Order: sequence, then C-alpha cells, then structure tokens
Amino acid sequence: MIINDIQLTNIGAYRGKNYFDFRTDNTKNVILVGGENGAGKTTLLNAIKLGLFGSYGYGYKTESAEYYKRVQSILNQNAKRLNEDNFRIKLEFSLVDEFERTDYVLHRYWKFTNKSLKESFDLIANGKHLSEYETDLFQSKLKEIMPPQLLDLCLFDGEEIARIVNEDLLSDYLKKLSRIVFNLDLFETLESDLESYASQTLDIKKMESIEQDLYELNKVEREFKTILLNQNDKLKQLNEEKTELEDEYNRLKIDFEKYGGLVKSEREEIIRKMNNLEMERKQNQEKIRDFVSNLLPFYLTKSLISNTREQIKDEESLQLYKQLDKKLTQDNLNKILDSVTIDTSQSNDLRNNLLNLMKPEHEVTPIHGSSFSESSLIENMYHKVNSDRKEACQSIIEDNKNKLNELQVLREKLKVNDTTNEFSDMITNMETIQQKIVTLNNEISQVEQSLLENKTKLESSLMAIEKIQSTLRDDDKTKSSFLESQKIIALSRRFREIQLKKKLQEVQIESSNMLKRIFRKHNYVTSIIIEPETYNVVLIDSNKEQIEKTTLSAGEKQILLISIIWAIFKCSGRKVPFIFDTLLGRLDKTHKAALLKEFIPNCGKQAIILSTDTEIDEDHYILLKDHISKEYMLDFNVARKETNILMQYFPFKGSEVRV
Repeated sequence: MIINDIQLTNIGAYRGKNYFDFRTDNTKNVILVGGENGAGKTTLLNAIKLGLFGSYGYGYKTESAEYYKRVQSILNQNAKRLNEDNFRIKLEFSLVDEFERTDYVLHRYWKFTNKSLKESFDLIANGKHLSEYETDLFQSKLKEIMPPQLLDLCLFDGEEIARIVNEDLLSDYLKKLSRIVFNLDLFETLESDLESYASQTLDIKKMESIEQDLYELNKVEREFKTILLNQNDKLKQLNEEKTELEDEYNRLKIDFEKYGGLVKSEREEIIRKMNNLEMERKQNQEKIRDFVSNLLPFYLTKSLISNTREQIKDEESLQLYKQLDKKLTQDNLNKILDSVTIDTSQSNDLRNNLLNLMKPEHEVTPIHGSSFSESSLIENMYHKVNSDRKEACQSIIEDNKNKLNELQVLREKLKVNDTTNEFSDMITNMETIQQKIVTLNNEISQVEQSLLENKTKLESSLMAIEKIQSTLRDDDKTKSSFLESQKIIALSRRFREIQLKKKLQEVQIESSNMLKRIFRKHNYVTSIIIEPETYNVVLIDSNKEQIEKTTLSAGEKQILLISIIWAIFKCSGRKVPFIFDTLLGRLDKTHKAALLKEFIPNCGKQAIILSTDTEIDEDHYILLKDHISKEYMLDFNVARKETNILMQYFPFKGSEVRV
C-alpha cells in the first residue's frame, strides 16, 4: 500500500479542509511533517487508521455505541459547537493485488441525525464508484492485504520502541511481527479451523482403531507443545528471578565491601600504611645487613686500617725513592745539568736533595708490596670507616624499631575493625539470597530436565504420528476427510517452520548489514542470529563470540530493533509506507545522523516522518534534505484552537523560541 494523499475536514484540531500530499518519486522517498507537541501529528496518524478501517481499526466488529463515542472524541470541537455537519476523512491510496495496481479514493464521513452520529462510506476504484457489495468485498480484501495490526507495525513509534527495549519485549514483538508480515498467522488460523472441524465432525466410535490412535496422538502432540511452551515461560521466569537475586546479592556484596563508606576507607588506609611500613622495614633491613656484612668488620679494626694506610704510603715513597736512586745516576744527572747550563760540580748535592724529597721520614720495612688498585681499596675503606655511616646505621636500626611498634598498633586496630558485628545483618541477607539462588538453580535444573523429557516425548509422538500416517497411506485410506485435514495441518505446520527459518535467515543477513551501516561502534556486531523457536536475538562479534545485549545502551538497543523490523519488512516483499513518530528523540547525534543518511533513504518508496524541531534540527534537516519529496509544518493556533498546515518545515534561520 502507498498513501497518495489525505484530506481531513473538521478532524481533531484540523478545522475546515486540510490537505496533505504524500506522493513521492524514485529518488526522494521522504515526507517530512514537523510540529511541536500537541500540534496534530498523532491526530494525523489516527485519521489514516480510522479512514481505512473504521470501527475495525479500533477492534470493534460493528459500528457500536462505543465506537461512535471514540469517533466523537476526535471530531473538531468548534465545528460541533457551531452545529456543522461536515466531518470527513478522504484517503487516496494505491494497492497492488495479483500484480495489478489499483488506485482508490476513500471517503469516510459522519453526520449528526437527531443528535445521533452516523457514518457513511464511499469508495472509488480507478475512477469507478463501487457498489455496496463491491465495497464489502474490498474491505475484506483490505483486512487481508493490509490489516490494522500491520499498519500499527509499520509505525515506528519512538516511545513504543523505547518501551519494547526497556521492558525486554524484543522476542515477543518479533514473534508477533513475523507472524503478520510473513502471513504465517493465516496458516495458524487454517490449522485451528481444521482442528476445530475435525473435533466437531469426528465420530470417534465409528473410527477405525488406527485413526483413533492418530487422533489421540495429535491431541498428545498439542498438549506437549502447550506444556513445552509453559515450561519455557516458567524457565524464563525462573531465570529472571535468579538474575534479580544475583543483582541484589552483588549490590549487598558491594555495600559490604565498602564497609559503610568511611569504615572501608579507614580499613584501606590502615592496610596501605602497614604495607608501606613493611616495605620500608625490609629496605632498612637490607641496609643494615649490607653494613654488617661489608663495613662492620672494618669499623672494629679501624686503627689497623689507619696503620695499614700509612704503611702503604711509606712503602710507596720508599719504592719511588729506590726507583729514582736507580735511574738518577751520575752520568744521567750530568747530562741533565749540561742541558740546562748548571755547574756540574754541585751535581752530587742536587742528587741527594732530590732523593731526600722522596725518601720516607723514618726507616720503613716493606710489608705489603701492594699494587695501585690494592692501595686504592685501602684508601677507600679508610674514608668509609671515618665517615658517619655508623651513626646512619644506628639511626636505621632505631627507625626499624619504631616502625615495628607502629605496625603492632595498626595490626591491633585492623583486628578490632575486622571483628566488628556492624554488618552481621548484611552478611545474613547475603547468605539468605545465596540459599534462594541455590534453590532456584535446583528448580531451573528440574524444569530443564522436565523440558528435555517432554521434548523427547513430543519427538516420540511425532514419530508415532508419522508411522500411522505412513500405514494409512499404505492402506489407501487417504481419502478420509479426517486424515486429509490431519495431513493439511501437518503440511501447514511444516511449511510454517520452513518458511519462518528461511525468512529469518534473510532477515539476519539484511539486519546485520543495516546495523553495521548505522551502528556507531563499527564492526562491534558482525552478525545477528534470530532463533526460530524462541525469537531470541543473539549478537555475534568479530571473534565469533556472543555479545550480551545487556551491554548495549538503550539507544543501541533501539537501533538494533529498528534494523530488525526494517529487515523483516524488506524480506517480506510487502510495499508499505513507513511512518516514523518521534523516532530520533532518544538517540545520540551520531546515531541520528546514521539513521537519516543510511536507514531512512532505504525505507522503500514512502517514509513519513513526524518530528519536532528539536528531534530533526537544522543539521539533521540538511542531511535529509536530498531525500525529501514533500515537507509540512503543523502550526497550532492557541487562540483559535486549530492547526494550520504550512508548506515548509521549521524555518531554522532567524527563528526564535516562542514562550
């Protein structure tokens, strides 16, 4: 279905005749309708549904008093007060049925007769007025092609999508959507009707034994499927209870670990101080150990070190004296004196004076004969034992003693802190919750075991049914109406299972591709898996590992749901208008931009967006502009209590906020 235009006459805040042209072209598929809250956007949506389906759109089978009461509530108050009698919804739309397009003009209008409201309905198809009988046929066909439930599912209501996300109703919503969009509900209705027919027309007493067995087995199959459905719900409920208890336990655990905030900080400060003291004492002990093993022996023989040092100095002077005496011969000295023009007669005195400079002051007997490196070591040790290292070591020993006393005080304080009963109630609650979790785990285990057993029994029943059906076919009893109905039911169920799996596989591919295009976290989710039995959605990352949906933000969950809904409609092949009502309100700027650039342009031939100026602001309008076919602004006149339709979106530049 494609909506071409709609005309509202005295509907809601739309006083007089008001017209919207919703026609689009191949390159521009967006109809943008802007309006502040209360301007009439919701009225426009309700008018489309009311115009198409009348009482059926509200869930009434006939035009009952309750239905007219609801209609009266949406008629323009000023027109009713002035006793005007022109309340009308005119819709022009196109439907494709059996590869043939038909253009329809629908008029649904109301008049007051003796203060009683009456509804009239006219329909034109390709320029031809339809008779009452033809109109009834069309309404029946419309309910099949475009039922009200499907129109509701075409509406991307931001608030409804947020509710589905927040209340974790994703699986239930996808189940309902898939049944309707893929026409699987028609097969379910067929199966129900056939089972009802079989139970009403079947005379069990006249049935042959094998047919009666088949009948009983089909009953058992339905019972087991009901049991399995209930057990799955029970299992889901138990797991939810377990999750709540685990969350409560973790909250108590965190509170307990905090020790009431201040107590926890004091305890951590005590432990930090103890650790620092232990570390400092260890470092001090290393210094003491180094002093004892390396320097203490030399402190004890300090005088010996001093004597040795002096002895080595004297030995070095003596050694130098001997070397100089050996080298400074008379001949060598004369040569030197000749070179400097000094009288050689005094050479002997000069030689003796030079040697006396090197000669030790007292007689020295060589003992050590140390090398240069050995004498350097003695010199270095001498300076160490004459420094204040002994006093430093004594200070370290005293410091360690003080730190040990401080540690003992802190240990006692920690002991008193840890033995307090202040949180005994919290511990009791945690133990109680743990017991409940254990009980729930046991119950979950029992339900899972029972579920497994019932699945086995169901499989056995299905095998028995197949065996009997095979026997009946072999016995040429397939002409039985009962058997034919059972065959159709089995075929229908099998078809639904195959069709659903096939379609969901296509949905998985399309939704995964769309999610990658609009998700801010690129390649965070590489594929989406939808389980056909439970409609549970599983997200897979690039490492082929499952991503917990709880890790997604509310906005990311909304993006996920939107991608899957879009993919379901695309894979169904249905040509429907997509209507977006306050869709972007809860999304961040990046996701808004991605939706407007990647998602909206791919929403088929017609995407109707209802928005406020804060939801699609000037920046987002620029992103969307190339895809806009028509744009409107709903301007509500407070004084006259009516809405005017302007042929433009909000004028951003130079606009002021009205208070």
